[in-house]
Amino acid sequence: MNLVQVDSGDLSKLGRMIGQVADAQEVLHRKQDLLQSSIGQVADAQDQTKQELLELRREFHDYLRRDELRHNLQVAHTEIIQVRQELETDYGHFGEVRRLATGTLQALDVGIVTHGTMRSLTEELMLQTPRYWLAPALVAVAAWIRDDPALAQKALAEATRRDNDKAALFFALILRRNRRNEATARWLRQYTARQNPAKLSREFTVILDAVSQGAFGHESKPLVMAQMGGWYERLSGDRETVDRQVGRWAELLDTYRRRIDPRYTILAEISPTWPQLKELYEGATVHSEAEQKFRAMFTGPVPQSDDLRERVDDILNGLVTGYDVEEAPLRRREHELQEIVKAEGDKDVAAKAVQAAAPLHENTVDFLTLISNAAVGSGTSGASLGTRRFAVALAKDWIVQGAGRLEAANLSAQPAAVELEVEGWTDRIDATTREDDLVAGLAAHIDAETEAAVARVRFVGPPLTAAIVAGFGLIFALWSGLAHNVGLAVVLLVGAGLAGAWSGYQARGLPARRVELRRQGEQRKAVAVAQLRGGIAELVDLRTEWERELASAESLRTYLNGLTSAAFAGPAPDQRRGA
Repeated sequence: MNLVQVDSGDLSKLGRMIGQVADAQEVLHRKQDLLQSSIGQVADAQDQTKQELLELRREFHDYLRRDELRHNLQVAHTEIIQVRQELETDYGHFGEVRRLATGTLQALDVGIVTHGTMRSLTEELMLQTPRYWLAPALVAVAAWIRDDPALAQKALAEATRRDNDKAALFFALILRRNRRNEATARWLRQYTARQNPAKLSREFTVILDAVSQGAFGHESKPLVMAQMGGWYERLSGDRETVDRQVGRWAELLDTYRRRIDPRYTILAEISPTWPQLKELYEGATVHSEAEQKFRAMFTGPVPQSDDLRERVDDILNGLVTGYDVEEAPLRRREHELQEIVKAEGDKDVAAKAVQAAAPLHENTVDFLTLISNAAVGSGTSGASLGTRRFAVALAKDWIVQGAGRLEAANLSAQPAAVELEVEGWTDRIDATTREDDLVAGLAAHIDAETEAAVARVRFVGPPLTAAIVAGFGLIFALWSGLAHNVGLAVVLLVGAGLAGAWSGYQARGLPARRVELRRQGEQRKAVAVAQLRGGIAELVDLRTEWERELASAESLRTYLNGLTSAAFAGPAPDQRRGA
């Protein structure tokens, strides 16, 4: 009887424990509902955090790039100062002689400097610059002015010994300045007879200057024009020489690229073809940019004085202020640093500009290259605006061919299709692709991945094992109770209850997890589809802009072909009718 009472008490206690387990299970279910709601909020926060991290990564890369450009810019500015200090230290005394050159002539024009002062200054500079051709040239001029033929002859011989070509041009211009036209022609005839059109020195730009500014008279201008015409015809027949000019202009025009609009952001993220598309667009912008530069060059009159002496003085300045061979390495380095500054620290852009301008720094060039050098710019070549116009008109055929090469290369570089990659989905756009098909493909890809993720949410693994353990535990608990082993039965029953409660908790959460996965999949699909449509819209806009830019190549050709070199050979102010 006592045994039955004990058994009843234990069973009653076991019943209360089962009730407590059931209550705990209900609490767990309520907590599960709260947890699923929290999981949804965490998923939303996770998506937002992912986007913020991607944006932060882009900003970090942008920061690193800006910091690199800033560093390059600072170093370039510092090194420019050092190079210029070295130029001043090593060649500053050349500058004193250069400043005196035209100043001497202009002072004597107004008669406010005595011959004695002029002699003293020129002979002092002769001592200070023992290798420089301009110092004895100035001594010769001063001696000629005060009618000292013996000293003038000695100084002239020394000047021509140091640099025959520059001295010849210098004296020809001085004689022309004083309207000694026959003597000018003799000096120029002597000068041009010594020239090799395949190896001209940079000072020949002075000849182009004189032609474009009308500094030559009847005796000199036909001589020079005939000589240049012969050289032009001869070298234009050399295919290799012409190809070098065409290639040189293609490189130069390619530096006129305009950077792509920064509004294109989506396509850059979703298309592996983006670098090629960016290169294609920027390469097409060179034609409109080049036309703008040429039109600006030819807009407005060339400022020229009606006084022959002032025109010749401008050309003399170009001759005497041009740097000499000894300064060339430092001048080249200065130019490289200036290009880095101009490119705001971008060394790749600067390297292209330096490569395109490399012929400007050669000691000798062929006549066609010299024309191109003069057309490129006055800063390095020493050519005036009028000379640049004259040279561009001479070089127009090479410029047109160079632009044509760039146009052909740009057209041939078009990708057959544009690759797309969004959320692990890949496809391509070509001429036959429809946007709706791409969107449907992306949506189907994300739907398939979502359903695969949902399918993996099943009653398997630990929850199923726990349910089986609970079943066996219940069986063994009943068997132990029947065997009057109440202690073991209670332990097994509690264990089975806990395992069953946890398994039930997991089973009850499966539908909610599937719903959450589908919600996340729909959200992911909406974002991806919007990104795809945005990228396609950017691609359409980019192609439209590219076609418009490439079409401007025809406008550039038409403009250049309308230029005539004869129109930019200026008449002399003292011989307008016959020049």
